[in-house]
Amino acid sequence: MAPEVVTGQPYGPKVDIWSLGIVGIKMVEREVPYWNKTLLPQLLIDIRGTPKLQQPNRFSPCLRDFLSCCLRRNEAQRWSAKELLQHPFVTSAKPASSLVPLINSVKKEKKKTRI
Repeated sequence: MAPEVVTGQPYGPKVDIWSLGIVGIKMVEREVPYWNKTLLPQLLIDIRGTPKLQQPNRFSPCLRDFLSCCLRRNEAQRWSAKELLQHPFVTSAKPASSLVPLINSVKKEKKKTRI
């Protein structure tokens, strides 16, 4: 949850931008930030601050900057969806069709392992 939701403040569309940043971290690290069985992640955000990548040097500066634009605690400083669409992380992305060869090779490997 975005900090403004956790603290019971009024909120708007930028809570979804916060969620995008959290999902981004989860996708690259395969784990929810601050996941802990004894404390809720929302409480840990209040205690430890904005979630960060565990090993930031494993990822490009462009991705790290994109996530930081999504995960600004101050809602007024957090980028909007329109701004994020202009971020180099998005504008420099290759078309989705470039993933087809990768997907096909994974499918072939899965077929080989089943036999």
